[in-house]
Amino acid sequence: MSQVFGYICSDDSLTTEVMNQIGDSLRAIAPEDRVGLGIGWLQEGRSLLRKHPKRKAASVDVPSLVADVPSRTIVGHVRHKELGRVGTKELQPFRFRNWVYAQRGASEGFDDVYDTLRASVPDHVQRNIEGTTMAELVFHIFYTKVESELSTTPKAKWRRLYARKLGETMLALYELSCKNGNEDIGPLQAVAVTPRSIVASSIGESLHYRLIEGIEEPTEEPLFAGHKPKAVKHDRFRALLVANRVTDDEWVECPDRHVMWVDEKWQVHFEEIGS
Repeated sequence: MSQVFGYICSDDSLTTEVMNQIGDSLRAIAPEDRVGLGIGWLQEGRSLLRKHPKRKAASVDVPSLVADVPSRTIVGHVRHKELGRVGTKELQPFRFRNWVYAQRGASEGFDDVYDTLRASVPDHVQRNIEGTTMAELVFHIFYTKVESELSTTPKAKWRRLYARKLGETMLALYELSCKNGNEDIGPLQAVAVTPRSIVASSIGESLHYRLIEGIEEPTEEPLFAGHKPKAVKHDRFRALLVANRVTDDEWVECPDRHVMWVDEKWQVHFEEIGS
């Protein structure tokens, strides 16, 4: 299975140290099993992408790539060879305005409803769709749902709105699949970021996350005999990494059929999808 992950932090200059500590899980898919890799991030109000198709994906160290991005919010996707190769336009993640999005699942079985679903997206949003993948379309459906209620929702409740709309989108996709007789759709998982916000959802399998509260940079090399440099502590630093494939048991489970979001105080919240 492919890997989808999201990252948010309070200070991107410390992302390298975060990756040193917990980034190993982003190597869950062996280089020889990758046929695509992409990350997206927000920087100075713009959404940006970096994609590595085919063989280029095998030569990239994912944690190092993430550590090199000057952004507080990042989304990534590693495509497994079992899904086959695709062109750069079809590689995840996808972006629109100040959003970046990636998902796992729903790659097949929607050809007969694709056009109908696309017609539900407003023209000004449709113009951003470059490929024909279901994941890209689902992202724009999610964006449309958020946009339709953002102006009437107090800013303090925007994060929960993002999560609720992501859950609604995933549930509608799952129910549509079952209605079409494709009950074997498998897990549906998605992660989306906008400036200072991250939301994630899963149906069919749990996601996992790691929350870092405070971080310590390693000591410098001694400059002379008897020199004992002290480690630099950043007690106020906060970061969260969420992923669908992890390599150790120190990660916290995000329950199946739930959405999660992080508030301005770095508290992690969950809500059951469809509740």
